[in-house]
Amino acid sequence: MSSGYAGNILRVNLSTGEISKVPTEIYADKFLGGRGIASRIYWEEVPHEIDAFDPDNRLIFVTGPVCCVPGFAGSRWQICGKSPVGNQFSYCNLGGSWGAQLKFAGFDGLVIFGKADKLVYLYINNETVEIRDAAHLKGRGSIQSREILKDELGKSFRVVAVGPAGENKVYFATLLADANSSGGGGLGSVMGSKNLKAITVSGKGKIDVAEPEKIDKLKDLVRKIKSDFVLDIPTAPPDKLKKYICYGCINGCMRADYNAEDGDTGKFICQSALFYIVRAQRFYGNSKDAPYLANKFCDDFGMDTRAVETMIMWLNRCNKAKILTEEDTGILFSKIGSVEFIKNLLHKISFREGIGDILANGLYNASEAIGKGSDKLITDYTIKTGENNVYGPRLYITTGLFYAMEPRMPIQQLHEISIQAMMWAFREQGMTDIYLTSDVMRAIGKRFWGSENAADFSTYEGKALAAAKIQDRQYVKESMILCDFSWPIIHSHATEDNMGDPTLESQIYSAVTGKDMDETSLYMVGERVFNMQRANLVRDGHKGRDYDVIDEYNFTVPLKGDFGNTNCIVPGKNGEVFSRKGLVVDRDEFEKMKDEYYEIRGWDVSTGLQKEGRLEELDLNDVADDLKTKGLLA
Repeated sequence: MSSGYAGNILRVNLSTGEISKVPTEIYADKFLGGRGIASRIYWEEVPHEIDAFDPDNRLIFVTGPVCCVPGFAGSRWQICGKSPVGNQFSYCNLGGSWGAQLKFAGFDGLVIFGKADKLVYLYINNETVEIRDAAHLKGRGSIQSREILKDELGKSFRVVAVGPAGENKVYFATLLADANSSGGGGLGSVMGSKNLKAITVSGKGKIDVAEPEKIDKLKDLVRKIKSDFVLDIPTAPPDKLKKYICYGCINGCMRADYNAEDGDTGKFICQSALFYIVRAQRFYGNSKDAPYLANKFCDDFGMDTRAVETMIMWLNRCNKAKILTEEDTGILFSKIGSVEFIKNLLHKISFREGIGDILANGLYNASEAIGKGSDKLITDYTIKTGENNVYGPRLYITTGLFYAMEPRMPIQQLHEISIQAMMWAFREQGMTDIYLTSDVMRAIGKRFWGSENAADFSTYEGKALAAAKIQDRQYVKESMILCDFSWPIIHSHATEDNMGDPTLESQIYSAVTGKDMDETSLYMVGERVFNMQRANLVRDGHKGRDYDVIDEYNFTVPLKGDFGNTNCIVPGKNGEVFSRKGLVVDRDEFEKMKDEYYEIRGWDVSTGLQKEGRLEELDLNDVADDLKTKGLLA
């Protein structure tokens, strides 16, 4: 096995108790790690006709070749499997150090299948792997379960666990690891369906790199050119926050721990920190610790804050429309914004009590079950998976293709467009210390997205090519597997032209593994992984062009505003300020953009299905043969 890998993938059959391993090298050359290896294992092992809670479904945990190599923020880890949301392939991406410990224990990945006949947890201590009884953890929260296991086994162990929401197969259940790193996509419910409460891991191994001296030089270069500007979202006063740094990070990010009045500390970042803050301010007059506690309750019960946020919005509208009442449901509508309300709601859903049994199946299923026109109250804050809407195509155009092609919100792809555009907008609104001028944005468009037109959000030109390039790069990132807050390095405060370097990922891969890989070759791996995932989705029931859609409100409801950008300004022609406020996605232009995108991908334009020739060029001949047999090729 080449450098950068532990060498084996652990396999655990919970039905029989059989524990085995396979060499990582059968997957690594073509799929690298992370999403790539997971997509391939899913293709080989998950029958397309089963549902997400079938014991034959796989829960696939995978690291990447950069994991355990400090200084590159490459120790994140991926979880993939068939999700109950859409009953199709899905994924999530977590930080912290659980993935690094798995690799130090000697495993690049872990494949879980079958179903235990009672609640269990998996114990991994280097080469010692055991399935252990978890009866004492039944019904306990993710955080509580983690701390109990660490007390029992020792602080060196890292733990990923599900809460009662996972045990009871709530469709938007999450997994939670150390540092409260959470993973969504409904995969917490898959773990619960297998009667698997937690996975504990501790390792003392070492991961070798092929070219240590080159690695050291690349670390220095990355530290030098990585932008020190971070979008500082005001989640709490500075004295309430303390920066948290994941294993192997470059220099940290906006990830912070919150210090509550009672001395408790925990995760407080991005949407999960903000989703309850306005309601808490309305109820208490100020938010106090309620937003932090709402975030922590979601983590402990084991539910996705994005899905919870849209659920609360919809429930509140249903209450105002007298479709649902406090008396009939037991939901404390009169106390929305309070700690009591959110804890009451999460308890009902996670234990499937009363109306919680309906809500646990997700927003759209709940609206169908309740009826009475409640589906009309799901608005443009919500995407088709029930998560909240961010960085949508009414503002950024290109992101419509990301949403259309993915089984869930593709936040890494969205960030490659939105973060740069938001920084540009903040500069235009007076933050002149930001160096992302219109000239820099056009240069980014040309070097990273395929053309200067890609950075002109007044036109649909150049957006299809930009989408394909971004996807290929992001799929490489999800396979190596690199942190979204650090990669790609698109811009820099330390370079003369303020541009980043898209060749860095290939240089790092080559130095770690000893295998020569240039930028173009690495992006082809990204395209292979993307096509592998597409094949999985098609085999799971995704029917190509007719399924490559965005929510209807994008075409009918004018854009009202955006976070920190009320006038919805974006770079326009020649970098001039252009406002998309009041605009919608042009339906005809969107379909033309899809035509161009399918041509770039080498897929059939009329159906959106893959073609045999392109799959063979990507060395996916067996995938092409299988899809052809099933009538799923163009």
